[in-house]
Amino acid sequence: MDDVIQRLVEIDRKCVERVEAAKVKKLDAQTNMNEKRKEIYEGFVAEQNKKIEEHKAELMNKNQQEAKQLDQNYSDMVIKLENLYSQNKDKWINEIVERCLK
Repeated sequence: MDDVIQRLVEIDRKCVERVEAAKVKKLDAQTNMNEKRKEIYEGFVAEQNKKIEEHKAELMNKNQQEAKQLDQNYSDMVIKLENLYSQNKDKWINEIVERCLK
């Protein structure tokens, strides 16, 4: 009878050890999962930041090109207006004087 009790105590002790080992394993798995989750999140954030920076660089380049084109258009328009004024200034002055004298 003592032998049966001894075996039951030994089996109970082994079960307690297994439960404790399972708890430790579960805790390790949760810790590992949290670390993995953090790693994945940080990787995702880094990738998104990289995409944002690339897109920002594209937009800046596009804006610079558009600004350069607008400056060129402005310069062209100023030249055209100056040429138009040079060609017609005498005519316009005479016309203004005639209208004022009427």
